Amino acid sequence: MSVSTHQEPIAFPTWPSLTEDDIAAVNAVLRSSRLSQLSSDAVPSFETALAAFVGVEHAVAVNSGTAALHTALAALQIVPGDEVLVPSHTFIGSASPIVHRGATPVFVDVDERTFCLEPESVRNSITSRTRAIIAVHLNGAAAPLDDIGAIAERHGIPVVEDVAQAIGGAYHGRVLGSIGALGAFSFWEDKIITTGGEGGAVVTHDPTLADRMRRFRHHGESRPPGARVYASTEVGHNYRLTAPQAALGTSQLGRIESFLHDRRSNARALDAALCTVDGLQTPLESAGTRHAYWKYVCRVPGSDEATIDRITTQLQAQGVPAFRRYPVPLHRQPAFVRMGLPTDQCPVADRLAGELFSLPVHPLITRSHIGFMAEKIAKVVAACL
Repeated sequence: MSVSTHQEPIAFPTWPSLTEDDIAAVNAVLRSSRLSQLSSDAVPSFETALAAFVGVEHAVAVNSGTAALHTALAALQIVPGDEVLVPSHTFIGSASPIVHRGATPVFVDVDERTFCLEPESVRNSITSRTRAIIAVHLNGAAAPLDDIGAIAERHGIPVVEDVAQAIGGAYHGRVLGSIGALGAFSFWEDKIITTGGEGGAVVTHDPTLADRMRRFRHHGESRPPGARVYASTEVGHNYRLTAPQAALGTSQLGRIESFLHDRRSNARALDAALCTVDGLQTPLESAGTRHAYWKYVCRVPGSDEATIDRITTQLQAQGVPAFRRYPVPLHRQPAFVRMGLPTDQCPVADRLAGELFSLPVHPLITRSHIGFMAEKIAKVVAACL
């Protein structure tokens, strides 16, 4: 597999790239003047397609990945006084829904190579108040669901898969999102597929959980036979996805295998191009998993804040879209520190904050882009270490 090299900066395209089919699907809904989940069949059609792709019975579309996790926790009836385990090395949207439920996030450390939940840290973090574990499939890599699942089962605790960064990834032959009690997805603008800037969904095999989520996303409204319209049995939210968003999601979902093929191919090309760079660690695809490669995250072990800043700043100056990856772990986020939560229990997450940077590998990235990135990275890393 040949990779071109370039001395001069080249333009890097951004993701997503919408096709005429995508636009036609949205236009058809717009012309119908039936734009909401309540008046159009576009949202149920998207939910059916997503459930079939993941391999579950139920999919409940919502308007963001954060709303998806909030809806999942509501379905599990997480309440004030409960604790929910979540990795410290991830986006804040994996943890903020815990607080929205009045529960306490317990930040758990991560693995040095996959950056996903570390099972021993999970085991040591469980208390009598633990009511759920959020397993984030970070950057496209699968969390170790066998080990986490065994721990959870021993304690009778459900696992929520956060699949926001890994739709289409797999774990021992099963699509991510289909293994835990619930799987939460994001279709934000530059995710692997998008529903038009924002959007999300929760999937499950459990019809009771699915019914709770459908009520929660629509103001808690329930209409059993003979009930009045606008009868809400609980206080829910307006987390509905719109019909044009759903139409775009269905169109995008039809090409997801092509998207994943291109991402994985680009990742392999970067692996080969960067394998001789001293001091640089490239992503790990664990045995038995399929990495979705939403982001290609490199590690400079032993680096620090100042060094990784120099590396990313110099790469950006030379035209490489390299960005630091989660430089503030969740247990050090000011919003959580003000809550009085512990700040010293995740040493790996603390180290990773000063060691990581991400590169694009989405389907619009070419071998020329990869050659350019590899050439600049080799020079900059050597100069900074």
